[in-house]
Amino acid sequence: MDEVWWASLYDLIRRDFGFEVERDYEAAEILDMLLQKHGVSGEDISGELRELLKNSRVLVVGAGPSCIRVEGIHTLYDVVVAADGALRCCRSVSVEPQVVVTDLDGVELDDLTSFNGFIVIHAHGDNVSKLVSLVPLLYGKRLLGTSQILLKTSNLSVGGGFTDGDRAVYLALKNEAREVGLTGFDFGESVGKFSKPYLNGEVPVSPVKKRKFYWGSLLIELMGLSWGVRIHEACSKVKDPIPTAPRFLQV
Repeated sequence: MDEVWWASLYDLIRRDFGFEVERDYEAAEILDMLLQKHGVSGEDISGELRELLKNSRVLVVGAGPSCIRVEGIHTLYDVVVAADGALRCCRSVSVEPQVVVTDLDGVELDDLTSFNGFIVIHAHGDNVSKLVSLVPLLYGKRLLGTSQILLKTSNLSVGGGFTDGDRAVYLALKNEAREVGLTGFDFGESVGKFSKPYLNGEVPVSPVKKRKFYWGSLLIELMGLSWGVRIHEACSKVKDPIPTAPRFLQV
């Protein structure tokens, strides 16, 4: 599952959703330019992130309705990685992740300016305006960039996975985590209130979101098979296990 494999997979995903590759290229080039102006070596930050994740037990928190269970399980892991709006979920129960993986649509500027961990920002065709408006305000933070095209620079790499959640899983595996636990990966009929800043509660899943759930579930399973690393639904020692998400969603 190298970067060429992921780039080829993104072509398939684009066809499924009707996304335009030209917009992905534009977004990647803009994020690369913005990170160059940051003036901090992406290679140095990547090295620090790898040191944090390597051989660690990593808990990846998605923004699904069950994300608040992080409160009872985060101490069982060495590192907590939040997927986008899951950063707000973690903070709602006084858990501070060390890493956030985001395409910037589940968080607001204050969430990131107050965050002192690693911020892995993903570029795609639908978030150019957020890249331009938010990234310059984060200079001084430990920023890394990912994209879904083969435009690899010292500041940008191909981010395996499709949604923020499975990209976070990929990040842990790529950096040699020895175990990956998941919470907030419900893949069900509701979208959690932390998925977007403007949500006040759970909302029904849309057909497009359901398709994204399908791809996220599929890619996580494929990554587990490819790396041979234990990826499991995290559960507390004192509570009943969380039901495992469907292995392959039928949509």
